[in-house]
Amino acid sequence: MMSPADCMNTLATRSFSVNYTLCRHPELVHPHTNFYARTMKRIHDKNNFIWLTLALIGMLLTGQFSVTATEFPTLQFLEYSSVALLVLSLLSLRASASWARTLLVILAALIAMVIIRGATQHELAEYVYLFLLLAFMVTAAWMVAGEVLLTGSVDLNKIIGAVALYLLLGLIWSILYVITLEISPGALKGIEPAAWYDNLSVTTYFSFVTLTTLGYGDISPATPLARVLVILEAICGMFYLAVIVASLVGSLREERKGDSSPSD
Repeated sequence: MMSPADCMNTLATRSFSVNYTLCRHPELVHPHTNFYARTMKRIHDKNNFIWLTLALIGMLLTGQFSVTATEFPTLQFLEYSSVALLVLSLLSLRASASWARTLLVILAALIAMVIIRGATQHELAEYVYLFLLLAFMVTAAWMVAGEVLLTGSVDLNKIIGAVALYLLLGLIWSILYVITLEISPGALKGIEPAAWYDNLSVTTYFSFVTLTTLGYGDISPATPLARVLVILEAICGMFYLAVIVASLVGSLREERKGDSSPSD
């Protein structure tokens, strides 16, 4: 029988609006409801970063596919696919009520911009969409960093969460490079002037090359703003590995210390 404390914890984490009477008397809850709640909680707690990582990989593939698949309108394909993948990302994040509202507002605004651009073909809607996409990525990265670096024991889900955070950093800088190119078309030498959605796949490539400090040299910053962004991303890439390793090792030590401590 489910205790009142466990039931209230489940309600808080999953934001279910269930009457407290059902917590005191779980036998009144329909068995299918209990099964659904347990299943969703298990997926959310143990596999949520897997879904987030798959959504981010889907975004990377979408950017590349939109360039090669000439039979599809590039911008429309990017908009629809990114909204679908962002919905999946939102479902996979363990957000508090305030963070969930923030992400929902951003996502709703993104969908509104897609509808407005499709109806009016206004260029301003494209740029608003781009900044909203950046805001969603930054918010998601902040939430994932809090879970991966500061809480919990080390397990497969947390390791995959570290991969998801790394992908988010690369995508954030990719959007920043696109915005920089819109402000100054010659900011990145090696990228031809084009619409932002046509350059997104190239800036994504350059972003991850910079984040991993590979530096192939085929693309290079040509303006002060671009150089600052490249330097910051390279620093983040180097320190991220050190921070994530220290966090995971620290969590493992705390876990082993707790296991080895004598019980009362």
